[in-house]
Amino acid sequence: MLKLMIPGPTEVSSAVREEMGRPMQPHYGPQWCELYDQVIDKLKQIFRTENDLYVLAATSSSTMELAVSHAVEPGESILICNNGVFGDRFTEMAEWHDARVITSRSEYGYPITGEQISKALQEHPEVKALAVVHNESSTAVESNLQEIMQAAATYPKVLTIVDCVSSMGGVDIPTDELGIDYCLSGSQKCFGAPAGLGFISVSPKAWERITDRREAVRGWYLNLSVLRQYREKWIKWHPQGPNTAPVSLYRALNQALDEILNEGLDNRFARHTQARDAFRAAVRAMGLELYVPDRWASRTLTAVCLPQGIDGSKLREKIEKRHHILLAGGLGATADTVVRVGHLARTATPEYLLPTIVALEEELATLGAKINIGRGEAAFREVFRQ
Repeated sequence: MLKLMIPGPTEVSSAVREEMGRPMQPHYGPQWCELYDQVIDKLKQIFRTENDLYVLAATSSSTMELAVSHAVEPGESILICNNGVFGDRFTEMAEWHDARVITSRSEYGYPITGEQISKALQEHPEVKALAVVHNESSTAVESNLQEIMQAAATYPKVLTIVDCVSSMGGVDIPTDELGIDYCLSGSQKCFGAPAGLGFISVSPKAWERITDRREAVRGWYLNLSVLRQYREKWIKWHPQGPNTAPVSLYRALNQALDEILNEGLDNRFARHTQARDAFRAAVRAMGLELYVPDRWASRTLTAVCLPQGIDGSKLREKIEKRHHILLAGGLGATADTVVRVGHLARTATPEYLLPTIVALEEELATLGAKINIGRGEAAFREVFRQ
């Protein structure tokens, strides 16, 4: 069985898989409403929000586009804070919706800072919304969200869109306390559920802006007003909106949410931090370099620099064939310089990370890299135990 040590989709439990295989049920009626309500309530606990929260029968990119299309109208300005591939994706979406894009860019491997947001908003008072990726999985950089939101709060007319796709569920993100207007995530990463569901929370401030638009949002499927209208109209029968809900995915997600809440949010967040620190210690003990420094290192994935002369695609191929472990290559500017290792949900554990460390040591050595064999595993065990 191939182990998915990538930044997503990630491994799911046997209980989650079993839920996927249960007999089909309709996406309407009392039994469905009970399941839907459970899922929304549990998601709100993890998002730490009292705001409206919607589940989309689509992947998390749909929530990015939905937020952008609702936060700004054609011709209005949106500030996109870009430090990787998914910042580029926000830009592409905004341009498709005829928004005027203003970019505040950090180099690959560096975070978005509150200082640069303050500077950009001061220079561009016309900005209506800003979009930022909390955990840029193309580079394994986690920006300081509290610092970012504090900077944005000094411009109360600006709506905030935060992509928490690769962090929510593994990192503590108090949506309401931080003041996030559109908080986005998806099922396939730290939630430990199959891909196919996107999550978006919507603040009262965001709803006010939607109500005050000059033109209604163009679109029907990805339209919050439509979703809210149908939720209110069909609350006891079909509350997810006008579409057919993928009930099997909801069942799997509901089980995954139970696993998160049964572990305890504080315990889960601590485990992800512990796994990050232990894996980084292991990488250093092997004699390898890390792509980003500790102070802004992601808690859900790590980018490991390839030693000089090592072909990343050959390394990943050998690890997959000989150890049945799948690693990710770099994206964008990091395509030929790093391998990315996910440690999120079930894979943020010794059960998954120790075999990955052994595989990296063995296969890097066979490719001619100078590796301290055995030291990575020892370092991981020491730090994870602490």
